[in-house]
Amino acid sequence: MRPSPPGAALTLLLALAAHPAAAEDPPPCPAGIALAPGLCVSTETTLDTVATLRGGLRSGAAAIGQVWSDLDADLERLAGLDGWRGRLSLIGIYGRQPTSTLTGGLAPASNIEALPTLRLFEAWLERGLGDWGSLRFGQLAADTEFAILDGARTLVSGTFGWPVALATTLPAGGPAYPLATPGLRLALGTPDTGHGLRLGLYAGNPGGRYGIDTDPQRHNRYGTTFSLSGGAFMIAEGVIGAAPPEADAPRPWVAKLGAWYHNASVDSPRHDTTGLPLADPASSGAPRRYGNNHGAYAVAEAVLWRAESQSLAIFARGFAQPQDRNVIAWQADGGVVWRGPLGRQDDTAVLGVSRAQAGSAARGYDRDSGAFGNPTPTRRYETMIELNYDAAVIPDRLALRPLVQVLVNPAARQPDERRSATAPLPNAALVGLRAVLTF
Repeated sequence: MRPSPPGAALTLLLALAAHPAAAEDPPPCPAGIALAPGLCVSTETTLDTVATLRGGLRSGAAAIGQVWSDLDADLERLAGLDGWRGRLSLIGIYGRQPTSTLTGGLAPASNIEALPTLRLFEAWLERGLGDWGSLRFGQLAADTEFAILDGARTLVSGTFGWPVALATTLPAGGPAYPLATPGLRLALGTPDTGHGLRLGLYAGNPGGRYGIDTDPQRHNRYGTTFSLSGGAFMIAEGVIGAAPPEADAPRPWVAKLGAWYHNASVDSPRHDTTGLPLADPASSGAPRRYGNNHGAYAVAEAVLWRAESQSLAIFARGFAQPQDRNVIAWQADGGVVWRGPLGRQDDTAVLGVSRAQAGSAARGYDRDSGAFGNPTPTRRYETMIELNYDAAVIPDRLALRPLVQVLVNPAARQPDERRSATAPLPNAALVGLRAVLTF
């Protein structure tokens, strides 16, 4: 006998009441494992092996690994806090850094290079502001959101992430991997998928108060210094672009225009406080001090062709900053991204080129050194070229990424003091393999 409509409704309610756990099951995490409703943990293990075939500091090989874990919390589900979420990031780094031991360049051969340690990276809370955007505060890194090239994400060299232009300019490299710092970020609109604006305010020196010859990563070895020193670093970025056609697909086009300002003092690369060249024996040796530093940048990406399982895109990015107070005056990056090559829809092939140009003050210091009896190569530029292929061995779980890098004018033609004070480091050729395991 079939139940009447009221009886059917009662039967349904009783069935739901008999299985309350179904309503409590945590939703699937975007990545990783659900520990509880609204609490997810994800871990990515990366191992880079890089070998210098010729040039640089020396020929040889180095391996460095990283284990990165994120704990993401939806605080509305966990604690009833409407619109709140948070993240805690821990990073374990181990192995030998290829740049400092093999190439000697400004552009890191690997973007996971850092002092071996276990480090707290980001730890933040975010309040959603509805259609207005969101406000994030805590220990933050600017390189997770600002000046990002989405098409260059699979490139291994660090300069395609947080650029050499900023890493060599800001104290301790700025608020970027591996050093996060206290700060806040306001996002207005939808900069990730449409149009919007990002504003960031960070402590100016993530390494803390350390001595001249102290490695800031050693001073803030575990990421728990929570430095408020070094003034304030401010960055703003406006974004316009088209929404991605589907989840995980590249945006058809996007353009970003940004600027940054650091209100702490910075040294002149060339002149002392009296206006004499620092290379002059009569100089006081105390560099001229400027009261602030600043710069601007632009990013553009576009998909040129898209098929059912393939796409071809290009990207470009440029940075400019004052030459009188920065060693690097400008940087330009560009590249091509082929997604789904050779019929493999989860693979990606990328060619990227980055050039960092030494400024007039840095070049002038080198010329002054020669004029006062200490000849040295005049710095010009450094160019990093990388070609790699990201092969999804197990999609979303295991990827292998063979790569080739060519470093032209390592450290912009700085000399290798162990060989000769007057000869620049030779161009370097590298091969490598990255393995990425996600779980």
